[in-house]
Amino acid sequence: MTAPTSGGTVDETSTKRAKVVRITTGVTAGAVSLALALLLTSSPERFGLSPSPGLFERLRAEDRASDAFIFAWALVALPVAGLLHTPLALARRTRIGAGWALIAGYWLYVVLMAALAWQVRDFFPAQDAPGKKGGLFGEAILMVIGTPLFVVGSGGVFREVRAGGSTLATQLREQLATVTVLCCTFVGAVTGLTLGLNFNLPRDGFPAMFLPGGILWGALGGAALGLRAGALLTSSTDSRRRMTDDAKSFARTAAAVLTCGLCVSQLGWFLPAWAVAFVGLPAPFVLFVVAGRCERLGRWVEYRRIEVPKGVLY
Repeated sequence: MTAPTSGGTVDETSTKRAKVVRITTGVTAGAVSLALALLLTSSPERFGLSPSPGLFERLRAEDRASDAFIFAWALVALPVAGLLHTPLALARRTRIGAGWALIAGYWLYVVLMAALAWQVRDFFPAQDAPGKKGGLFGEAILMVIGTPLFVVGSGGVFREVRAGGSTLATQLREQLATVTVLCCTFVGAVTGLTLGLNFNLPRDGFPAMFLPGGILWGALGGAALGLRAGALLTSSTDSRRRMTDDAKSFARTAAAVLTCGLCVSQLGWFLPAWAVAFVGLPAPFVLFVVAGRCERLGRWVEYRRIEVPKGVLY
């Protein structure tokens, strides 16, 4: 038997091998950064910090240690993943400086989200509070910071400029636009979820504004905002036009779903919460079904997917 000499077979094999190496590097970066984050939070004196930093004590006092740990892990994971991927990026002859500029930007984004989470922590009572609503906080954090963690962990920040392909500036703008859209979508989903959970007009009307309504209109509204911002980042006229049209469609649909939730929630004035939930759970889906058959409503409610260019994030 002879080994295949086809150029296509060799390229395919090398591509698969490179993908396996990048995945392994990302998983290793996650494990290493997890160990470092544990050391930082459990033994800060090893890093020259006070054994009992005031911030740590305050977080423990408010039962936010687990939530803060997620951010600490993310802030450690981003540079660690960048460091571990840099040798591979050098071997691939990618743009190292541009990649580290993206890592710095994503790191600042996580810092901003940490500051924002601290400001809205009262919307999520601690886990030992009545109802244990704080259990949602960790999942929400992972949703909001998951996209930049994935991009850096996959090595996608180090772009390879190939002959005849798009320029480095175009690739960076496409990635920033895509990350902006996804981050805004997740932030919107968490915002809708939080506002729906704390909806109090009437008190028993919150199930209609929580799930799936809250997360749905929030995600759609966030997608609309992200697409509008992404349209300003992209360099392609066609992409800018498409993203602007999609942003308008998502905004109209988000407004319709929010209006539907507000109307159904008013049943809480004379029905118990479980009955409002029974009606409110299928309400958004019924809205989409009716919109598909009613032309007038269909102008406001459209089902669209968020399209992400292939290969932009990894």
